[in-house]
Amino acid sequence: MKYFFALCLMSAPLAGQERSPVPAVAQPLTLRALLDTVAASHPLLRAASARTRAAQGARITAGALGNPVLSYQSDRASSAGGTAPSGDDHEIMTTLTLPLEAIYQRGPRVSAADATVRAAEADADGVRQRTALDAVDAYYRTALAQVAVATARDLSAWLDTLVAYNRVRATEGVTAEADLLRSQLERDRAAADATMQEVELARARNALAAFLGDPRQITLAVVAVSDRSLPADLALAENATPYALELRPDLRAAQSRADAARAAATGERTMIFRQLAATIGTQRMMGSTSLVAGVSLPLPLFDINRGEIRRASAERDAAQFDFAAAERAASADVIGAREVARLLTDRTTLLTADGASGFLARADEARRIALGAYREGAVPLLTVLDAARAWGDGRMTFYRTLYAQHESVLTLLAARGVDLFANLPVPPDSGARNR
Repeated sequence: MKYFFALCLMSAPLAGQERSPVPAVAQPLTLRALLDTVAASHPLLRAASARTRAAQGARITAGALGNPVLSYQSDRASSAGGTAPSGDDHEIMTTLTLPLEAIYQRGPRVSAADATVRAAEADADGVRQRTALDAVDAYYRTALAQVAVATARDLSAWLDTLVAYNRVRATEGVTAEADLLRSQLERDRAAADATMQEVELARARNALAAFLGDPRQITLAVVAVSDRSLPADLALAENATPYALELRPDLRAAQSRADAARAAATGERTMIFRQLAATIGTQRMMGSTSLVAGVSLPLPLFDINRGEIRRASAERDAAQFDFAAAERAASADVIGAREVARLLTDRTTLLTADGASGFLARADEARRIALGAYREGAVPLLTVLDAARAWGDGRMTFYRTLYAQHESVLTLLAARGVDLFANLPVPPDSGARNR
């Protein structure tokens, strides 16, 4: 037996608010549609993009050259005895000073800024990856909660028929009244469990709504997940690369920060010569004009940048150690995710077998046989109730394992640096019937 669950969106506007018209038939929300919505409008992704633009702005500043300084001086001195000066006593000097620090400081600044931009871009990719995984988790949590509600309601309705059967039998004196009371108690317990599962479903839907828009304006109905496991052959291949430096956002960010720290340390060493400048201009005095040129170079008698050099060197070493730690974590992350995906894929391959030997088919058959045997008087009521509970537990085990396999494959792909927004795998049998 196959089950398929669909997630539909229905807008629920607040009082006094306007909304666009909603189609009469709501479309199911697939995981692909969910990730497309997150990629297009999630605030965290937009904030990461804004931080990248901020880093790019800092790169423009780092590459800018210093502005020249134009200086004009005029001096008209008084002659001896306080008489007015002649025209030849008027001195005029015009100079242009060019800062030369950029010749040796601009390179490290630009290198550090470029690395910072790469780190910001990698951080943005990391935010995309984490947000995608969070959305996937909320999606499958909602799917599992829906299965739990459907299972509890199905079991409660099935027990209703058992109660009705025992009531008739007790009235006729064929069945002891104790069986009727016991079946009623089990039916009420199943109804209470259905209510608790509905509460969990409401919580899961609220968490999922946060990835789709304003939770106050979105009401979620049901979720759509295939009853087939995700293909994991490529992800679980023995010769697959554990991870790629150019794909893992955290490794790219750590590597870029290490590059930026090295460039910053180099830049601090060049700061020993500050305010280096060249001056060129003209001087007019006593009716003659002369060319003026000079260089301004501070004498580094005291190394006022020694502390900054030590700080930058320490930050460079720390960034390199952070990168080494990120590599270790990435390797462990991929190995652990691969083992989890392998175990769950092997198990779901057995659970999703078709035909009468399938897991869910056997659970349905066991409950049916137990009820038939009870009506024939071959087994006691407790055997029927145990079969009903086993049916519910087996159904939840099936979907809990199946959805965990889906998440494990997606987690493994993300651990290897694959962008889930652009490379979302689909089950081999994506067509399933609506329940």
